[in-house]
Amino acid sequence: MNEKAVLEIRDLTASIASRRVIDKVSLSLEHGKVVSLVGESGSGKTLTALATLDLLPQAAVREKGKVLYRGKDIFGLSHQEIRQIRGNNIAMVFQEPFTALNPVMRAGVQINEAIASHTDLSRKDIANRTRELLEMVELSPDAALRYPHELSGGMRQRIVLAMALSCEPEVLVLDEPTTALDVSVQKQMLDLVKNIQRQREMSILFITHDFSIVNAVADEVCVMKRGEIIEKGKKEDVLKRPQHPYTKQLIECIPRLGDMRERLPV
Repeated sequence: MNEKAVLEIRDLTASIASRRVIDKVSLSLEHGKVVSLVGESGSGKTLTALATLDLLPQAAVREKGKVLYRGKDIFGLSHQEIRQIRGNNIAMVFQEPFTALNPVMRAGVQINEAIASHTDLSRKDIANRTRELLEMVELSPDAALRYPHELSGGMRQRIVLAMALSCEPEVLVLDEPTTALDVSVQKQMLDLVKNIQRQREMSILFITHDFSIVNAVADEVCVMKRGEIIEKGKKEDVLKRPQHPYTKQLIECIPRLGDMRERLPV
C-alpha cells in the first residue's frame, strides 16, 4: 500500500468473453505526479483507464481488484457517490475528441453543461468559468461559438480538456490525447498539459504507446503488455536501464535525428 497515493489500482483483473484483458494490474499515482501507462494498442491500457472511473464496458467482467481514490474503493461506492467523484475529483480525456463532443452543440454550450452538471453556479458564473477555461487551454473566446466540425483536431482536444478541467479535478486521466494530432500540434498539446499540471499540482495518469511522449511528460512509467504490467519504475531508470525485452523494443522505436534505418519489407 502506498500511503502517499491519491489514486491506487490493486490487482485489477478483468476479462471479456472469458479472455483476460487486464491481469493483476497494480499502480499508484501520487499527488502532483505524472504516471505514464505505455504499451501497444490492445495491451489493456484504455480498459485500465476506464476502470479508474468504474466505466468498464458491459462486456467486461471484473474478476477482482480495487481502485482506490484517497483510500476509498470506487467499486464499493454507490452510483451517486461514484458520479460525484467523476468530474469533480477524477476526470478523463478520451482518445478521440470528436466522439466525445456533441456534433450539434456549440463548444461553449458543452463546456457550460459540464460545469452545470457538477456545480450549482449561476448562469453568469458558468459563462465566466467557461471563458476562464478557454483561456487556460489557450483558445480564443470565439471558439465557444463554433461547432465541433468547425474546429481543428487540436482545438477539439483543447475543448475536451477544458471540459475535463471544469470542476478542478485532483486526478486527470489522459487516454492517448495526442494520437490524432500532427507533430507540431502534438508538442503544443503536451506543453499545455505540462503547464496546467505544474500550475495546479495535478496528478495525471497518461496513457500512450509512444516512449517519446513518456520522456516528455512522465515522472514514472508502467509498461503494459497483454493486460499485464511487465515493468515499472522512475522514467529515467526505465529509459536508461530497461529490464524487459518488450520495454527495450518500445524504446528502440523512439525516432532519433540522423538515425538511418532500413524500411520494413513491403
